[in-house]
Amino acid sequence: MPTYRQQTGSSLLGSNNCPNCYTTLSLCYSSTSASNVCCNLTTPVTVYVPVGETFANASNLYASAALSGGSLAPAGYYSADGACMA
Repeated sequence: MPTYRQQTGSSLLGSNNCPNCYTTLSLCYSSTSASNVCCNLTTPVTVYVPVGETFANASNLYASAALSGGSLAPAGYYSADGACMA
């Protein structure tokens, strides 16, 4: 997650995490099997990851832009190939 520091008139303050910085991903989703994802038997979904992360390197997918633990995306299988978007 990106961080920032504030310069005041006399000092550089400590590092803080940026609030609610996210990237939106449009993915294909199946709650039942990897075969469904591979055979395009999926549902298009929108999920969120921290800014700077991608589908390939995300540590978690989130159901809301709040990116909090309580908003994790549903368990299941996800694909970024976009075939379900057609």
